[in-house]
Amino acid sequence: MQHRLVVRLAVALLFVFGCATSFVVGRTTQVPSPGPQLTSATRGGLRMLLDKKSLGGPEVSVGERTYPANYESAEHTHQSIEILFVLSGEFQHAINGQTHVLTAGMVGYVKPGDKVQHKTGSKGPAKVLMIWVPGADGDRLAEDWRAQ
Repeated sequence: MQHRLVVRLAVALLFVFGCATSFVVGRTTQVPSPGPQLTSATRGGLRMLLDKKSLGGPEVSVGERTYPANYESAEHTHQSIEILFVLSGEFQHAINGQTHVLTAGMVGYVKPGDKVQHKTGSKGPAKVLMIWVPGADGDRLAEDWRAQ
């Protein structure tokens, strides 16, 4: 009887230890370090938080972008869905000719094929969390910044 109790206790301890180890390993492998801060005098700052390299695949890219005051991008199209969450400041994006003004806490998006232009006003920089699904557009943007 005592032998069964010891075996059960050992199995329970191994189970708890295994679960704890799995939890710790899972948490550390699924929290990638952000990439380096990329800076451009005209385009502001970009830090990739999640990309093809850190994720291990092209499913999604996430970046934090700081647009300088009075910034205006060229009109362009995306091959991915681009989701924008404004962290601070005021951010404008014109989608197919219709301008939307986003402030901190607001979300905007761009669908593949939409013509988009990003802008900021004179009130100061805007910090935006950007998510690309699939992640090819975000990865391309980061590669373009690294090439500068």
